Amino acid sequence: AQHVYNDPKIEDAKFDIKVWVCVSDHFHVLTVTRTIFEAITNQKDDSGNLEMVHKKLKENLSKRKFLLVLDDVWNERREEWEAVQTPLRYGAPGSRILVTTRGEKVASSMRSKVHLLKQLQEDECWKVFENHALKDGDIELNDELKEIGRRIVE
Repeated sequence: AQHVYNDPKIEDAKFDIKVWVCVSDHFHVLTVTRTIFEAITNQKDDSGNLEMVHKKLKENLSKRKFLLVLDDVWNERREEWEAVQTPLRYGAPGSRILVTTRGEKVASSMRSKVHLLKQLQEDECWKVFENHALKDGDIELNDELKEIGRRIVE
C-alpha cells in the first residue's frame, strides 16, 4: 500500500486530496470519520456529533477526487463501515479508497475487491533483508554474516 501511495504514477492520476489514515483495532464510526476529516483538512475537530462531522467531511470532499488509504482495519461490521463511507460517496468520479487489513472478512464486509498477498519466497525475503541490512553500503557480508542472515530470513 505504501508503494502504491508513493508511486509517481499516482501523481498522474491527479488526485485533489491524498491522505493516509491508520485505523487499527479501535473502529469507532465517529472517531474514524473525524480522523479522516482531520487528515484532509489539517484542522482539529472536537465535535461529538457524527452528523456534523459527516457534513463537514462531505463539504470538503464534494466534487473533489481523492485517494484515501485506511490502514490496518480490523472492523468486520458492515453497518459501521457504511456509516463511515456515507460522506465519502460525495467525492468526484475516480476517487479511490484503499484498505489494508489482515482479515478477509473485513474486506468482504466492505464489499470491496480483495487482493490477497502471498508470502514471499525465501530468495525474495533474502533480497529484502540484504537490501535493508546493506542499505548504507558500508558492510560487506562474509560467510558468517550471510549464514546469520539466512537463518533470520528462514
